[in-house]
Amino acid sequence: MTFNQIAFKIFKANLRRYLLFFLCNSFSIMVFFTYTTIYTNKKFMNPSNINYSITNNMVAPGVMVMLFSAFFIFYAQNSFIKFRKKEFGLFMVLGMTNKDIQRMMIIENGLIAIFSLLTGLVSGTIFSKLFYMLIIKIIDVNGVPFSIAIQSYIYTTVFFTVIYLLVIMKGLIESFRYEIINLLKSTRKQDNNFLNSPIWSVIGIILIVIACLDMRINNSVENSSVSLRSLAVCFLGIYLLISNMAWLFSKVTNYFHYKSYKNILFIANMKHTLGQSKKILFIITLFVSMTIFMSTIAVIIISDSKRLSTAYNPYDIAYAQIFGKNKITVPQLDNILKNSKTNLTSLKTIDFISKPYITVLSDKNLNANLGTQLKVEKGCFISLFQIVKDDGYEHETTAVSSLVIPIKGTDNTYKPGGEITKVLFNKIPILSNGHYVIINDNDFQNIRTNSNQDDVGKIKLMNFNDWYKTKEVLDELKSNLETSNRKNKTYFDNINDDIKWFKPASRIADYLDDKQSGSYSLFLCSFVGILFFISSVVMLHFKLLTEYDNEKVKYKKLYKIGITDKEVAKLISKELKVLFFVPYILSIFVSAFYSYHLPVKQGGQMVTLMYSFIISLIYFCFQIVFYLVYNKVYVKRLIKDLEK
Repeated sequence: MTFNQIAFKIFKANLRRYLLFFLCNSFSIMVFFTYTTIYTNKKFMNPSNINYSITNNMVAPGVMVMLFSAFFIFYAQNSFIKFRKKEFGLFMVLGMTNKDIQRMMIIENGLIAIFSLLTGLVSGTIFSKLFYMLIIKIIDVNGVPFSIAIQSYIYTTVFFTVIYLLVIMKGLIESFRYEIINLLKSTRKQDNNFLNSPIWSVIGIILIVIACLDMRINNSVENSSVSLRSLAVCFLGIYLLISNMAWLFSKVTNYFHYKSYKNILFIANMKHTLGQSKKILFIITLFVSMTIFMSTIAVIIISDSKRLSTAYNPYDIAYAQIFGKNKITVPQLDNILKNSKTNLTSLKTIDFISKPYITVLSDKNLNANLGTQLKVEKGCFISLFQIVKDDGYEHETTAVSSLVIPIKGTDNTYKPGGEITKVLFNKIPILSNGHYVIINDNDFQNIRTNSNQDDVGKIKLMNFNDWYKTKEVLDELKSNLETSNRKNKTYFDNINDDIKWFKPASRIADYLDDKQSGSYSLFLCSFVGILFFISSVVMLHFKLLTEYDNEKVKYKKLYKIGITDKEVAKLISKELKVLFFVPYILSIFVSAFYSYHLPVKQGGQMVTLMYSFIISLIYFCFQIVFYLVYNKVYVKRLIKDLEK
């Protein structure tokens, strides 16, 4: 019998394992391609078609999908090679050289890579349509057609080609160190662990404490990098801790030595299992923690959408008449308001002057129309920051050091007279890219008289009985403003930019946008969460599948000294509980801590903690179901094989 015939027979005997590895690769490619089709859809990513906050939320889940694909394939490949090492050892006993093994690895991995890529692209092409329809349904947007750009195929092919090349190179480099005795014993050997030392355990605990203190003391909206820094340090500490979990487990059981005698077999098995499982435990902890944390953020966005849309929009609808734009007549406005489903309760007008990067307001005009009590000295100005401090975002709050406005060829300089942080009126797009300053009314009138009249504008502020019913009147107002603006010369380079920057600001639009953004983020996080759950299932299955033959040998020996089926089932269940639930318990604590310290409104920490625990509970329930099913199948199969 030739080497090729032996290899083919082994391939037939292990067809299910080859198929599982192939399906894992194809699934990763399909998921990556599906996500890429959204990212490369130009009409979907165009802010004029889809809310910018929605398209901006593609980045973080996209990075997680890339990490998922890379980790998943690398882990599946490592498990597959670990399983094959015993066969490689057998081949070398029969006379194969390292060069023959390397050639076999290149052919096998090359064929699997090519067929996986083709299968993944084909299935991704089919599945991406369904995925896109689901997204459009969730964000409730029409007029954005589905399309697959050629870049999706290119990006996917390049990304996975690089991964497969790295995987093959890693396997080839390791093959130079292959020795027959080590290959034959590979499935029984514990993973190499140069971090297995009490010192590293202590360092890991110290790093976790430092990360927690850093988050508690330094985290703020103004210092948003703290959370990323803290998470990185925390996960490094967790990795060091997990790497030494076998040592810690040994110390704990030795401390309770009286009780440990009753579970000596379980303890011995767990020391070996924990020593072999540090990588998978850490990867699952990392993935699950980030999924719960990001899902919590998405739920917060949805729940906080009403508060923020109200805080940033004191008036239901507002728009600015400036630069010859948005100048609809009073009868036109009355006709629009007459068709509203809810009655108008107030209509106010604010005067302003637009200067480069500065919007100038009058103290007297604001007092008369908005009910403020401002008094600005002549020759001075007050900086106005229209921000909500606890909205979870970082804001630029650098005040204007001096205000210089030319009047009749002479530069008039105004001195700073203080700052106000309060939202007085809606965040109107055309006025949002500059500073607001409030000056004395006499100074305002002087500047107004000597300014180009196109730079002098009005802000219209409207309130209604029920702002939830203002969507129709807002759409009609936008339509009329766009029609009016099309008749004038464009202010920006094209009409689309004019429509974008001169559109009204409204409470209902911001509310719906925030709600859409949160729903979309939650969907993406749920999607990524399902991927991570599936990957954790497959990784655990790969691990147990790789060790199955050794477990069978071990329990057959225990059978000879009198262990019963019931005791075998109990022992296996205990081991599986550790593998299945330890990373989830760690993930719940990590995500809960960081969710609690998110920069939310005062008193909202307990609410975010509750959201985190609810999401964790859902995730945990899925894991419990998977554990119960897998434990039953695994134990039943093992006992059946033992009885043969």
